[in-house]
Amino acid sequence: MLMNKIFMIPDFIDQEKQRKADILVVSQISLLLLVIAMVIYSAFTTPEHTETYYMGGVGVLAIICSFLLLRNGKLEAACWMIVIPGWLVFTVDLAAVAGIRGVSVLGQILIVIFAGLALNGKTALMITFLTLTANFVILRLEQVDILANPLPLPASDTRWFIQTAYLLMAAIYIWTADRVLKKALSNSRETADRYRALFERTNDGVVIYNLEWDVISANTQALDLLGYTEHEFTGLNSFEWEDPENPSVMRRNREHILQGETIPIFEDTLVRKGGSRVPVELSMALVHDAKGNPRHVQCIIRDITERKGYEQQLEQQALYDPLTNLPNRTLFEDRYQKAHSENDPSLVAVLFVDLDNFKWVNDEYGHAVGDQVLRELGTRLQKSLRESDTVARLGGDEFVIILENIQNKEDVSRIARKLLKTISNSMHIDDTHIQITASIGIHIAEKRNLPYVDLLKSSDYAMYQVKDSGKNDFRFYESVDQS
Repeated sequence: MLMNKIFMIPDFIDQEKQRKADILVVSQISLLLLVIAMVIYSAFTTPEHTETYYMGGVGVLAIICSFLLLRNGKLEAACWMIVIPGWLVFTVDLAAVAGIRGVSVLGQILIVIFAGLALNGKTALMITFLTLTANFVILRLEQVDILANPLPLPASDTRWFIQTAYLLMAAIYIWTADRVLKKALSNSRETADRYRALFERTNDGVVIYNLEWDVISANTQALDLLGYTEHEFTGLNSFEWEDPENPSVMRRNREHILQGETIPIFEDTLVRKGGSRVPVELSMALVHDAKGNPRHVQCIIRDITERKGYEQQLEQQALYDPLTNLPNRTLFEDRYQKAHSENDPSLVAVLFVDLDNFKWVNDEYGHAVGDQVLRELGTRLQKSLRESDTVARLGGDEFVIILENIQNKEDVSRIARKLLKTISNSMHIDDTHIQITASIGIHIAEKRNLPYVDLLKSSDYAMYQVKDSGKNDFRFYESVDQS
């Protein structure tokens, strides 16, 4: 408002407080002008009613104090500074001077109206109750002659002027309240329109839940992402499309949200209506009403399928051999480190596999055929082992295998013989029969001892021992081999 800027009244962020401040400013200015006018008019027309001066003085002082409080941002105190002195002045005038027929009754009504607009409805009801009680007592005091010879203003121009002033003040209250409320309603509609446009036009899905996690509403993007119609989706509980394989993530975040905690953006998997799964990024927030009570939960859903695919592609390039799709050296070393378990005496073995005379395959049939041989052998090695085992290609014709949770040396020997047989089986590539063999070096250690040994280096050493002994065989590493 212009008057707020002129009188340097602070702006309030809360719209309800700003509405009350606007009403208070108009009331202060209007009251000050009317009080001054009534005192001056009464001084000329009814000078014998000196109580008008006292009432006017108290009114002006209350208005000034209220203005100073409002300048300091103390809105509620500023409103009470009008209500309490005003009500006391009017009520005391009725009780001590004018009696129940005094025009101050209209002033009491103005105080009730002002309290309802600038404070709240409960305050207005409380002041109404006090006013009715006080006026009833004043009436009884007159009837039993305790309040003898009341002196209400006579039917004169002064009485007419004061009544007119009170009615004018009531009209100003109503006009101000109507203007402020219309402005607040217009602002609210503009905010709702902006929110609705954001709700509908954003690229992300938006779902609004009640506090029981039932859907209140959802935008088109959320419906399309999850495959529901608006009719089907509204009223469904969030459990209907959450990932049944990993419910702990959403359950934990739901609890934190309802406790009023702020949670960071997190990733999860949702289940579409047809049963397919979609990776998403979720942002959830608890929304409160004007009184600060939890109202609903807002959830923003972003489809990250494309991003996940790109991440998987980068991971594939960084951690997997492009020719065989087997883990590369980087991933092998990571899994080797993870195999270490402090105080775990169970056994782990590393098998270093090197193909025999593979250079002859490349020279005889070309590198394209050699690449097909490597791919075929990678597939064979994977199929010959457990899912928990790791088969990696270090480069060229070298493969390395991690066997975890093995019982003894005999188990590893059995696996090595199986691998040699699998590798030596003839393969058919471009109408060509190719048979190849391999040399395997092995080293076994307890998981707890992995930091103190280099199984890759020692198994590589054992593999070369096999090469020197005629190839197409396996050998366990023994420390005496290096002596």
